[in-house]
Parts: sequence; structure tokens; C-alpha cells
Amino acid sequence: MWKSFFAFDLRYHLRQPLLWISTLPLVLISFLSASSDSFRIGGAIGNAHMNAPVVIVNQLGVLSIIAMFLVTVFLAGAILRDSEVGMADLLFATPMRKFDYLLGRFLAGFATCLLVFGLITVAMMIGSRMPGIDPARIGPFSLQSYAWGFFVYVVPNLLFVSALLTLLAATTRSMMMVYVGVLGFVALWSIAGFLGGRADSAVLAVLLDPFGVRVLAQATRYFTSADMNVRLPELSGALLMNRALWTMLALGMFGTTLVLFKPLRVGTGRGRRKRRAVREVAASAAPSTPLRRMEPLFGAATAWHQTARLLRADVRAVLRSLPFLVMLLLALANFFANYTIGGMRFDSTPYPLTRLMLEELAGGLNEMLVIVLLFFSGELVYKDRQARIDGLADALPVPNWAPLLAKCGALVAIVLAFLLAGVVAAVGIQLVVGGAPVDVILYAKGTLISSAYFVLMAMALLALQVVAGNKFLGYALGIAVLASGPVLRGLRIEHHLSNFASLPTLRYSDMNGYGHYIAGWAWFVLYWGLLSAAMLVAAQGFWVRGTAPRWRERVKAAAAALRGRAGAALALCLSGFAAAGGWIYYNTNILNDYQSSEALLDFRAGYEKAYRKDMDLPLPSLTGIRAEVDIFPSEHALRIHGHYVLQNKTQAPLVVLRIQNDLRATTHFDKLPAGRLVRDDRRYGVQDWQLDQPLSPGASIALDFTVEVRRHGFTNDGMPDPVNDNGTLFAFEDYFPKFGYNQSLEIDDAQARKARGLGEAHRMPKLEDGQAQSKNYWKLFGIDADFIDFETTVSTSADQTALAPGSLVNSWEKDGRRYFHYKMDRPILPFFGYQSARWEVKRDQWNGLPIEVYYDIKHAYNIDRMIAGAKGALDYYTAHFGPYPYKQVRIVETPLYQSYARAFPTLTPFSESLGFISDLRDPAAADHVFYVTAHELAHQWWGDQAIAANVQGGGLVTESLAEYSALMAVEKHYGAETVRRILRFDLDEYLRGRTAEGAEEQPLIRNESQTYLQYRKASLVFYRLREEIGEAAVNRALRRFLDDKRYQTTPYTTSRDLLGYLRAETPASKQDLVTDLFERIVFYDNRVLAAEASPRADGRWDVSVTVRLAKTEADGYGKETARVYDEPIDIAVFAGGRLLPAAQRMLPAGETRFTLTVAEKPSEVCIDPRQLLIDRVPADNRRAVDIAN
Repeated sequence: MWKSFFAFDLRYHLRQPLLWISTLPLVLISFLSASSDSFRIGGAIGNAHMNAPVVIVNQLGVLSIIAMFLVTVFLAGAILRDSEVGMADLLFATPMRKFDYLLGRFLAGFATCLLVFGLITVAMMIGSRMPGIDPARIGPFSLQSYAWGFFVYVVPNLLFVSALLTLLAATTRSMMMVYVGVLGFVALWSIAGFLGGRADSAVLAVLLDPFGVRVLAQATRYFTSADMNVRLPELSGALLMNRALWTMLALGMFGTTLVLFKPLRVGTGRGRRKRRAVREVAASAAPSTPLRRMEPLFGAATAWHQTARLLRADVRAVLRSLPFLVMLLLALANFFANYTIGGMRFDSTPYPLTRLMLEELAGGLNEMLVIVLLFFSGELVYKDRQARIDGLADALPVPNWAPLLAKCGALVAIVLAFLLAGVVAAVGIQLVVGGAPVDVILYAKGTLISSAYFVLMAMALLALQVVAGNKFLGYALGIAVLASGPVLRGLRIEHHLSNFASLPTLRYSDMNGYGHYIAGWAWFVLYWGLLSAAMLVAAQGFWVRGTAPRWRERVKAAAAALRGRAGAALALCLSGFAAAGGWIYYNTNILNDYQSSEALLDFRAGYEKAYRKDMDLPLPSLTGIRAEVDIFPSEHALRIHGHYVLQNKTQAPLVVLRIQNDLRATTHFDKLPAGRLVRDDRRYGVQDWQLDQPLSPGASIALDFTVEVRRHGFTNDGMPDPVNDNGTLFAFEDYFPKFGYNQSLEIDDAQARKARGLGEAHRMPKLEDGQAQSKNYWKLFGIDADFIDFETTVSTSADQTALAPGSLVNSWEKDGRRYFHYKMDRPILPFFGYQSARWEVKRDQWNGLPIEVYYDIKHAYNIDRMIAGAKGALDYYTAHFGPYPYKQVRIVETPLYQSYARAFPTLTPFSESLGFISDLRDPAAADHVFYVTAHELAHQWWGDQAIAANVQGGGLVTESLAEYSALMAVEKHYGAETVRRILRFDLDEYLRGRTAEGAEEQPLIRNESQTYLQYRKASLVFYRLREEIGEAAVNRALRRFLDDKRYQTTPYTTSRDLLGYLRAETPASKQDLVTDLFERIVFYDNRVLAAEASPRADGRWDVSVTVRLAKTEADGYGKETARVYDEPIDIAVFAGGRLLPAAQRMLPAGETRFTLTVAEKPSEVCIDPRQLLIDRVPADNRRAVDIAN
């Protein structure tokens, strides 16, 4: 009989328009994801093919999660359909088996979903073969990849979801409880993602990931583009365990459904009969009361009174309902997991400041709240129909807008209840964790601001439910609206005017508050609020009373209803919507220059086409800057009066001066050499000034200018501006005029370049390029300068302090403003910036050198750690690298709009979100505040005193040596274990970073400023070199390098020079190792396969160890070749956690068995115990020792 149920339900599903309406967007999404880099499901893929095996599998896995809505409708709906249409009594009275009933309907729903995913898979196949796609982005067609993803991911995932929903539907007999179960499962899965992401145990990750996408990410996390293009994940280990475990659980859930399902109609059963009897007795015992004659009134006051009563009833029903309470608890659990784990840096979290708690609330509650609003928008509209009292309710003398407004109010109550409950939980965390004050006023502001998006979305979802006339169709339309934002952004339709309920970023800074950015945000809220109100006004015309008519009749009825006051209200809302949109457009697109990401790429491509050919145009060098800078915080403006000294350092006279002006500023030249303007390209800010008298070699000229930067209106993105009410930061490269070609504007992305006819991206000049060695890093930005003389006077408002590099010569007040005169004690590179804010200052000194930390009064937590970091760094660096070159150290807090630290000479801007608020009260936490401070201070040696040429490997001299120096300072202060924890983080970041490489990984000596190389890999390499040849040898090499290259200009030093100094301190036996570390891309795959110990007669222990060693060399695309294992391996034996004397062995590649003799009973064996090797899986380097009987 199950076949009859199966055939009937399958035909029923395939005839439902809702199936194909729901399938269409999924097919479209999969098609776009397979055919466009602009719209990608499953995350970025770097340089991998768009149809690479791993990409296909990941996309199918993610789509199978998105399809939970589809499964809910067609599987749970099938189980509950008989009860909902009143056929349960008749059906369950027949002599059928529940096995046949459940199996037939389960398989029909499951088969329908598989059919949909078959279409999705075909759409992906077609999408990847569309004309117009760059052939270089597409690999060979592989049916195996699609089949592997379908059967290993889609089928088990759909089976699990189907079994889960069948169990919920069959046991609860309530679609509402099915929804609750689904939402609860999604929330728990999200929470499990935090836990599994932090867990070192692969077993835990398997248990917490029913869909397998996280296990897939873990299995392929270190795949290079070459791996991704040719390899499928191995169906073994954790991935096989995951797929098998959750498939078995799915079958177990279906078996549980068979046991628990009772073929009784809803409302029957002993318990229900007993409760019904009690209610009947209570009702019969109620006394009769004579009715009074009442005269009904149907005016406006009555309608508003009815609305208030309906609102109260709906709010009470929603807030007291089990689904709402369960969802709220799950959302709060998600928020707690997000707070405790999501904000970690190394192994510490920030102090629970109120602004951070609001951000965590947004991250922890937002997704769940949107789903809750989507769910209750349907439940509220169809509540009366589901209770079968719609006939009575529709007959009541209540205007259509009254129940609609009441239900809208109920949704708003949900938003406020969620957010207020989150605030209570956040305050509780603050009180328990301690260390941060509770800012009640900020909570109130933040809650209102956070609620805006949800209220807008609630209004829209409610209106769509009413207009749709079908709850599931309303859900589909609601999901389409929710998904429209990401879809449109993927299609490069990015303006907030175009994406429903899209609002500019609005972040709260403890230094600057919400700042002036809130005005633009408020206009967008008004804009979308008026549209949402118009949707509700229109929706009340579609409100169904009685039997639902056909769509055409509903449209006619709505047109009739939207006359008179309703029509006027609709016209008013739409007029206001249009007016607000016009004002926003005026601000974002006319007063300000809005550019979409595509338009910005077109702009950059146009600049490159126009001026790349003149990149080597001879230009004078900047040798001196004197600037008067006026900062106006309250006006969000600044003015620069600058004086440049330019010198011809070429061998020929110069005729043309090419000036590059910043388009965000207004630049006027007050003094130019005699000549004429022969080019004024205002689109790109390029001016060519032809000199009347050619500038002779060695001669100098002066150039005076005025730059004005002022905020006009508001922008589409909302932030950040350089000048804020409290917290200004801008640098030389931001607004000062520059010269020549700005190479930093070139597009790096290969696909974007090809689409604009640009050809391959221009890489950094080769390490061997002698001509390029005449210029330093600033050549990238169109700045031809060596070391310059720098002097500046900067003014700000009377309540702020202004800072710039150099010694403070003088300060004064005039006309209600404060002035500060700074002058550098020696020439510097053109790398400087300005800051202004209201700060507290803590002063200290190191050997007479002033150390100052400028900080916000609310962020005094880690000031002593920063000072300790500065002192520790100065101790180490002066002892090993040479004296500190300046007369002061300043560390200065900036608003969170810049989330980094920079190292100007004498001045280090340090974001409030980076180290000022880190909670390091736990003594075991790694002190990254000390570490970052030491890194930035190291740039006063590496980057200020030694600057590399603008060729490959330049980052090795600046960033890599700063990383090594900081590690050494940390080790001296905190010990080797803290450094090893940092290096574990660096290893993971390096291996992950190379998988996202968009071009070609280079050996470290040829790095091209990639973060994963010049920071992460460099830390690993330099620390291993230190361990191999000794700290003293490395530091001697660096000291000699710096002594010889200090303030060297043309030709600038290179990474090859640095490597030469390191080789000079390296013994002959280690020279190949240096080559491996710096000039090759080498990996190790070492593991302990077995370890067994047996006692000896003399009381010692023999430990037999089996290991497998492998060493490979990779090319830039990740293709690896086996290498001879030609270096010793460290072997350690532990006894009860204590390290016994270590050994070192020369072992060949492959599997090897050897024996060690130790003095104590061993507990564990480890190879490479110091974790010096770049091994993708260092966890398998250790193994517990089996004790022989």
C-alpha cells in the first residue's frame, strides 16, 4: 500500500505551483553561482576554477541547507495535510498500516526534493559552461564531482532533514511545532559551529555538524588552488564518520517516527478527553447572566479601541506562546556562544563594554529574529483560519486596517521583546564578567537603532503575507525579500536606495559615539519606512474576509478599497518615499561621488589605461615638507597649507611636472615654478605642469599648495571620514598632492582585469630588477622620495590635542584654537600622519626616553601593558639592533573605524578595537597587546632606518623583521610557551592564506607584500632559523645588516642583501636549510604511527617508535613534489608530562621504526616537539606510549 501513498503524493507535489515557484529561485541561485564570480554560494574560491571539484561539492552542501524550507513545506505538510483538511478521521478508520502511510509519504516528499536538487545540479552544470566566462576560470567538466557532491552531501543531508521533519510532524501534529523544531535545530547548529570551530577534537566537529559543510571546510582548509582544481575530498576519516553518523541518525529518526506515530486524529486521546470533560463541567456550572441592550457605535474611536484590544490579544498570544519562548531562548544561547567564542583574539576576549555587547547582540540575535518575524508573520495572518474561527472573525464590524495594524504591532512587540531580552542577558554578562560599566543610555539608543531594520522587515513580511493569500506563498515571497539584498549585491546593485531595508553601516565608537553618521542613516530609515507603510496601506485592501476569492477579484476589491482616505494615505506615503529618495540621491550621488564596486573598477581601469604608459616618466624627488594643518572636528573638515621642496635627482633636465591630486579633496596650488598647465584631467585628478625653464640635474624648486577636505551631506556607505567630532586620523598619502603614476590604483583581480581589457596584473618588480632598486616602497603611491625634512604646525579645537610625528617645539592658543608645532629631529620617509582628539595621557620613561600613551578615559585597561611592551621592545632592540633613533615614543588611541596599528616616526596610532579593550586578566592569556606594541615599535628600526627597494621581498625587511623582533621581545618577557602559542596561530593563518592566493605563492624572499607570507610564514621561518643557528647568530646578522644599510637610499637594500647577512652567520651544514626556508616553498608531513615501551633489567625503558616522514616542495600554485628527507628530526619522550632529554635522528622519508632508551617510564612520544616545521597536521606528531606487558 505504501506505493499507492507514494504515487498519490508524488503526483500531488508535482502539480503544486508552489513547488515550482520555490524551485525557481534555487535553480537561479545555483546557476548564477556557477557562472559568475560576482555571485558565489559557499564563500570565496581564490584562484581555483569556478567548477573545481571542491567548489562544486561545497556549493551543493550549502544549497542543501538553504533547501530546508522546501523540505518543510513538502514533507511536513504532507504528513499534516490530512489533519488540516479534515480527512484524518476517515483515513485513519481504514485498515491501513502506519508503516505504509508514513513510508509512502516520506518517500514522495524525499523524492520531490531530490528531483529539485537534480534540477539545481543541472543548472550548475549549465552555468559553468555559459559563453562569456573566461576559459581560464573553468576546468574540465567532471561528472564525477557533481555525482560525488550529490550522493555524498545532498542525499544524506536531505535524508536527515526529511527524517527530522517527519518525526516532528508525526509526533506533534502541529505545523507550528515543526517550525519551532526546525528553527531550534538551525539555532543549535549555529551554536555548535562556534563550539566545533574552537575545538581541537575532530570527533567533536563530526558530532556537531549534521550537514557536513564544516567538516568539509576542515578537510580542505589547506587545499591550494591546484588541489581544489583536481582533487575531491577523501571520503575517509572525519568526513566519512560524519556522513555515516548522520545518515544512521536519519534512519534512526525515521524508525523512531514509526514507533511513536499514533494514527489518531488531532484532539483525541485520554488526556485530551479528560481536559475537555473538565472544561465542559466548568462551562455548565457557570451562572447565567441577563444581557443588557446595547447601542453599537462604529466611529473612529471604536475602531481604534478595537485595534487596541486586538493588539493586546495578539501580543499576549505571541509572547506567551511556546514557539516564541523556545526561539527566544535559542537566540539568547546563540548570542552567548557568539560572545564567549566569536570575539577571541589568540585566546582572550575583549572587556564586555556596552558597545561590544550591542555588536554581539546583533551577531547573535539578528538571524534568529528575522526567521521569527518571517514565521509569525504567517501565523498571525492565518491564526483565525487555522483555529477555524475565521468566519466569525470576518463577520465582525471591524475595519480591515484594525487587525492588520494589530498584527503589525505584535510583530514590533516581538522585535522589542527579543532585543530587550538580549539587553538583559548582555547586562547579566557584564555584571558577571565585570570590568566594564553598564551604559543604560547607550543600551536604549542601540536597541532603538537595532530595531529599525527589523521593524521595516516586519512591516514588509506582513504585507506580503496578506497580499499573497497563501501562507506558504507568503513565506516564499518573504524569503525572496530577505535574500534580495545579498543577491542584488552579488549582481553589483549596491546602492542602499535599491536594496530593501538596506541601511548604511552605523557603528558606535566609545571615542566618537555614533558621530555625524547617524543623520544619513536616519534618512534611509525614513525612506524605507515610508515604503513599508505604503505596502501596509496597500495590503489592507487585500485583506480577505470570508471565502478567499480568486486573485483577479482580490485585485479589484483592493482597487476599490484603496479609494478615499486609504488612497490618500497610500499617495502620501509614496510621495514621501519619493521625496526622501530624491534627497538621499542628492546627498549620496551629487554632493558626494557615489561609485558602485563595478564603477570603481571601471575608474581604476580607465586610470591605468590612460597613465600606465607614463609610469617611468622622469620626475623630481620630494626632499622636504613643511605643512600647516588646521583640523575642524565639529565641521568635519581640514585644511592643509603645504610647502614642498623638489629636487631633480635624475641625470637629465626635467620639463614636465605630473601632479596627482586626491579627488576627495579640493587642491589649489599657490606657488608653482614658471610654466603652464598642459593637462587638467579632472576625472582622475591628474595635472601636467610644463616648466618654462627645465629643471637641471641637482637643482631644486618649491611648490606651495592648499588642500581642503570637507564633509558635504552624507554618503551611501555612511563612514568613515578622516575628521570626526572626537578622533581624527589621516596620513600623508590620503590628501597631500603626489607626483607621477599611482600604481596602487591598479586592479589586482585577474577576472576584473580581463573583463576590462587590461591583461595580466602587474606584479612587483623582480628581485633582480636593478632599475627598480633605485626607488623605495612609496613609488607604488606615486611618491618619488627618499628621506625628507619634515616640519609641521597643526591646529585643532580648544578642547582637543593635535599630534604629528616629531618633537614638540612649541604650543599655544589663539582665537579659541590650540596650535602645536612639531619638527623631526632627522630626515624621515614620507610616512607620517595627524591625529586630534580628547585624550587622557599617561607618561613614563625608559632610560630617560619619554613614553606617552594617549587614550580615551574609558579605555585605561591595558595602558601599563603597552608601556611594558614599549620598554621590553626598547630593551631588546637597542641591545641587539642599535639605538632608538628618536626622542620620544607616543602610542595614540584612534576610533575603531581604523582597526589597525601603524608606526609613524615617534607616533603609533592604535585602534580602540585592537588592544585598548582586550581582557587580559587571566594570567594564562597570551598578551597580544604587548606583542602588537612591540611589533609597531620595531618599525622604528625595520622600515624607518632600513627601507627596502620597491621589488619582490621588500616586506621581508620591514614587516618580517618587525615580526621576528616582536617575538623575541615577547619571549624575553613571557617565555617560549607564549611564543609557541602565537606561532601555532601563525601556522594556521599561513596555511589558510595560501589557499586564497589569487595569483601565485612566492618563496619568502620574493614575497609581494602578502600578509600570510610576510607576517605569518616569516614568523615561522625566522623562529626556526633562530632555533637552528642560535639567537646570537641571527641578531649579529641583523645588526650588521642594519649598520651597513641604515638610511641607505639608491640603490635601496633588498631581501637578497638580508639573506646574505643571515647566510654569513649560518654554518655550512645549515645552508641548504636556509635555502629551504627563504627560497623554496617546503612542507613536512610527519606523524608518529606507533609507540610502545618495555622495561629493561637495569630499570630503564626501551621505547620502540614507528614514524612516517615526508618532505615536499611546492610550486606557486600548490603542486607538490617529493623531496629527499635530508635533515635531522627532533624526537622527544615525555614522562607524566615532563620532557625527558630529547634526541635528534637522521631518518629517511617513509616509514621507519627505531628504539630509544630512557631513564623513566614514558607516557608520550613526540617528533618536532618545538613545532619548528611547517606541518599541516602537527597533532599527529604526538602519540601516547603503549606499555608492553
